[in-house]
Amino acid sequence: MSTKRSRATDDAVDAKTAAPETHKRRKGFTVGPENLPDGTYRRKAQKIKRDLIQKAKVKKAYAKIKAAEEASAPAVRSLYYDNEEAPATVTTNNDEPADPSASLELHPDRQAMLDAPEPSIPEKPKINQENNRDRSRQKRRPKPSAFQKEMDIAEKRRKEQEARQKERDLKAKERQAMTKARRPDQFGKRRLGRESTVLLSKIQRTLGSQ
Repeated sequence: MSTKRSRATDDAVDAKTAAPETHKRRKGFTVGPENLPDGTYRRKAQKIKRDLIQKAKVKKAYAKIKAAEEASAPAVRSLYYDNEEAPATVTTNNDEPADPSASLELHPDRQAMLDAPEPSIPEKPKINQENNRDRSRQKRRPKPSAFQKEMDIAEKRRKEQEARQKERDLKAKERQAMTKARRPDQFGKRRLGRESTVLLSKIQRTLGSQ
């Protein structure tokens, strides 16, 4: 016949089984809905979650480093002040008085340079300056225009066109005068005087142009 368990052992077993229920596992945080299908939005939510976790880790590590530096800062500062106070004690213990005049004395060469008068700069005569200005103005040549060559060609063409137009006008006048001179008079005879005048003016113009 088996022995019956005592009440104390039963209470201990119940306590052990109840302990894990009180300390439940912490559930991690979520980004977005949990039922997202595998796709662009789910990958985007997972990426945001990874970034947040990484930032939290960096922030935690930074806090640890900062706390460690603050803990070690007072020791370094006290060591610095100890080193700074050492020369002060040495100077206060020195019994020899400092000579203030020794540090204020200047070197003889520097004192001579300070005492020497400043050299005066001779002024240049105004006449030379004016002459230089006149020479510079004379040397300056007018800047040629970028279209000077094209302008010269256009002017030459214009003059040639005017000369040709003038020649055409004179020839037209001569033809008109010759036609009028060749008309017979009231008696049916040619007017040789008028024809000779027109021919003479034509010959003079031809010789003059040559």
